[in-house]
Amino acid sequence: MRQTLIDLIKETIIYEYDLPNAKVGTLKTIYSTHNDQCYSAKDINNIAKIIYNSIVDYAYNEFDIAGKNLDALHVGALKTKLKYNPSADATTKIKYGFFGEVLLYSILITLYHAKPLIARGYFYNPLEKAETKGYDSYQLVDNNGSIELWFGEVKFHANHTQGIDSVMDNIEKALSDTYLETNVLALSNHRNNLNIAGSVIETILDNWEANPTISIPAEIKKYNMTLIYPILILYQHDGGDYNANIKKIPDYITLKHPSKTFTLSVSHKVFFILLPLDKVKEIKQNVIQWIESKKPLIL
Repeated sequence: MRQTLIDLIKETIIYEYDLPNAKVGTLKTIYSTHNDQCYSAKDINNIAKIIYNSIVDYAYNEFDIAGKNLDALHVGALKTKLKYNPSADATTKIKYGFFGEVLLYSILITLYHAKPLIARGYFYNPLEKAETKGYDSYQLVDNNGSIELWFGEVKFHANHTQGIDSVMDNIEKALSDTYLETNVLALSNHRNNLNIAGSVIETILDNWEANPTISIPAEIKKYNMTLIYPILILYQHDGGDYNANIKKIPDYITLKHPSKTFTLSVSHKVFFILLPLDKVKEIKQNVIQWIESKKPLIL
């Protein structure tokens, strides 16, 4: 990721505090095994700039970007690496999932130092023209010798309840051995596109290809790997107090989704990243406008 984009992200997305936070009187969500983290946006227009300028990084691995024309890659990404139909109506375009996925990808790289295992764009099939299934990010962190798989999810809706409902409808499936195994095996179809040569994931895939009867979760446990499941919630700031806008997320989860159970046998950590935003619809509209006017990328 180019330094100008890294700087833009760090200047725009500002860490506020962790949950639980006794000072503001807010607990973490009832499903978080790790502290939730709360951010604010210094400049809403810059959020749109981050999304627009991060599309290339979301779509391609770093080694496929080096030395290439970014604007040309951007055009190619919109045709073959994510769901975007220039002929669709405005309502359809606003609902595309890439806005949030691109932002999650960039936040994890920049603010959490989670190195991409593979660019998310490689999972898109242009023949089907359908949004990619599976986790919304695939990243890897070496935490002092402990290998962490960062397989995250993001929801970007004006109404926070819609985003939370969508996450909660999927979370039991996402935190299961079957879903984890399916997503890891999906990487086997992209061996040539893996961004980290010699990673433990490659070793696990080698073992599986030699013996497809082995259990992927068992292999992950054998190598003492941990699944980190960050859930980024982007939602409309209601114009009131920042702390109140944050508190509504754990409160709503407790009220409406009190009894989810996870069957994942692999060591895992779950936490929410909360970012209330002004003018959610305008952010997406700006990105769409810049896509269609082919606004030059920052270099």
